[in-house]
Amino acid sequence: MTTNGKLFLLQRKNIPCNKNKRIMNPEFTTAIRGAKLIKVCAALMPPDRKRFYRLSKFILHHVIHADVHHKIGERMLLTENLQVFKNYEFDPDHPFEKYMPGEIILHESSISIPQLKISWPLNNSYCKIFLVGVSIDFQAFTTSSVIQSSEWLTRDSDSINLELKNTNVHLIAIGIAFTKNKSLPVHCQAVKIIDVHL
Repeated sequence: MTTNGKLFLLQRKNIPCNKNKRIMNPEFTTAIRGAKLIKVCAALMPPDRKRFYRLSKFILHHVIHADVHHKIGERMLLTENLQVFKNYEFDPDHPFEKYMPGEIILHESSISIPQLKISWPLNNSYCKIFLVGVSIDFQAFTTSSVIQSSEWLTRDSDSINLELKNTNVHLIAIGIAFTKNKSLPVHCQAVKIIDVHL
């Protein structure tokens, strides 16, 4: 390279870059990080970017916008605004009631289903019910969770009771999984948040 060429490169390095950098709204980042925490409730569902996008959008519009303590652009996820998540379906195309339309009795940290009514998908012989409790720290952006599941249920099962050992949770979700082969990996067809503890 010639001397003139080297000087030209040095000059280019010193020229300030005037390109307009896109500045991300901190609230979008907060919503995305919050979605990563709350999707723990649906950890047994197959990964789905569309579902994650819908969850982060829900958080942005219903939880972050409910923060009246901070100015716009600096609003945060506050635990007291989580009540909106009660009855939140992680996949509206497959609501929990589609598979289990019967009554679910919710206690402090347990559920009982006295009459098990299940709408079985075709070619499935076994079903499992999951109860998930999630504690969330929005300051440290960490979660802890506890999960309880039923045994594999068959079409002649009549009732179940599930209880979470750790009652210090913010969100309680219920999920349902079906399979024709109990040795296959378990994936929930539907997950719903059924209770919120503030």
